Amino acid sequence: MYALPGDPVGDIVNGWAEAGMKMISVRHEQTAGMAAQAHSYFTRSVGVCVAASGVGQTNTMTAIANAQINCWPLLVIGGASELRRRNMGDFQELAQLESTAPLCKWAYTVESTERIPNLINIAMREALAGRPGPVYLDLPADMISGTVDESIVEIPEPHTEPARPLAEPDKVKQALEVLKGAERPLLIVGKGAAWSWAENELLEFVDKTQIPYLTSPMGSGMLPPNNPLNVSSARTQALQGADVVLLVGARMNWIFHFGQPPRFAEEYKLIQVDIEPTEIGRNHPAEVGLVGDAKMVMGQLVEALADNPVVFPETDWLGGLTEKARQNAETIEPMLNSDFEQIGYYRILKEIRDYMPEDSIVVADGASTMDISRQVIPIHNPRGRIDAGVAGCVGTGVPFSIAAKVVNPDTPVVCLQGDWAFGFNGMDIETAARFGLNVVWVIFQNANIDKWVRTYVDGVEDPNDFKPSVRFDQMMEALGGHGEYVDKPDDIRPALDRAFNSGKAAVVNVIMDPGASRRPQQFAWLAREGRMGY
Repeated sequence: MYALPGDPVGDIVNGWAEAGMKMISVRHEQTAGMAAQAHSYFTRSVGVCVAASGVGQTNTMTAIANAQINCWPLLVIGGASELRRRNMGDFQELAQLESTAPLCKWAYTVESTERIPNLINIAMREALAGRPGPVYLDLPADMISGTVDESIVEIPEPHTEPARPLAEPDKVKQALEVLKGAERPLLIVGKGAAWSWAENELLEFVDKTQIPYLTSPMGSGMLPPNNPLNVSSARTQALQGADVVLLVGARMNWIFHFGQPPRFAEEYKLIQVDIEPTEIGRNHPAEVGLVGDAKMVMGQLVEALADNPVVFPETDWLGGLTEKARQNAETIEPMLNSDFEQIGYYRILKEIRDYMPEDSIVVADGASTMDISRQVIPIHNPRGRIDAGVAGCVGTGVPFSIAAKVVNPDTPVVCLQGDWAFGFNGMDIETAARFGLNVVWVIFQNANIDKWVRTYVDGVEDPNDFKPSVRFDQMMEALGGHGEYVDKPDDIRPALDRAFNSGKAAVVNVIMDPGASRRPQQFAWLAREGRMGY
């Protein structure tokens, strides 16, 4: 569990530790909630966060919202004012249940101590069932401190993993028929497939059909990045050109441009795999909707290929995408190898890419840092990358990294984080140092927030919104970790080596060009003009 101990949940935190269980105590409740949801993603279970009452509990609400939008299970247990003193102005009395419930799949207030085990069991079931998501249990102080005759307390068996639904068999056959008629097929894999652990079935399907594929940022690693069928580097051309799209565990939201022109073809056929029925056909009609668990449905599709094989030959479609990917790679090559003394994103990411082993976990946080890293650093293992996701929630980097290392203590974990993003939960690098979690944070310090503050608020054309060259490395050292300060390109690799070999939580603080940006794009990142050209 992840918690910031406080009244009235101290007894829960202490009891958990006394029972020999792992408790990660953090410095802000938002960190606890975010770490718990990342824990769930890495383990396919329910991450648990415990928060004190009142404003302690409301500090978890951004984390709850992020879990809901990203479809990750999370149980938040919030201490609360006493039931018997509600509406009397009790200590830290707030409308916690009422304010939190809209962000949750399920929310409830404990009204008797003896029901706590059953209610936790219900919460676990609700968090995991169907499309996963956050749940909230309001735990008043008098329910925590109350006593009850153990003989009347029902302790249920732990909730088992929910059933994994299969798609309708006729629709599986229909999907293959539609796919067979494709001239320009495309497979898109999202983080829902990663949550489902569908990597083996996806790889077998790709091997059998030879279908070109691309992934969402957190879907990366579900299929090999170095496979010739991976066309992620030609994403724009692939989306615009495909006449049949097989969408697995991803949503046609802003990340995939709503599935609409101009980012997609005017008319294409969509085969959609999703565990949530209401997601089928959202923003673009589905020719075939396969409602079910991604792992199970991909297994059905693989099995059905035996009677109805679908094999795509090497065509001009794949050849054109491969050539476009090569051209895109060439455009960033000068930036990857730049020795310009003002360091850019690409050079930093290239050094990280070349240094990190393939089994590393990459955590990305911050606008440009998150965006550009997806182009440069290939992910070789399922669930090997985690970032802000659909909510675009800045500040997830520190808590997600903590959870990544708790779950995977022997795996290298690197967090790529802008200095703005680091500021949200940066104090919890002390938590990593305290628990001996040797995460390495690489802070991309460009001292600006996309030039918004100076240019559009003060009206001064000066990108230095923040004080440049802040010594985050010294902050890490003061908190018990290892720090590196880098302001020259050739010093990046040695600093990474020292940080990872320190055996401590570490910060590599890279001072970079405040005007650095990504390579020119055909479409702006979030262009809201015209036909929503996301």
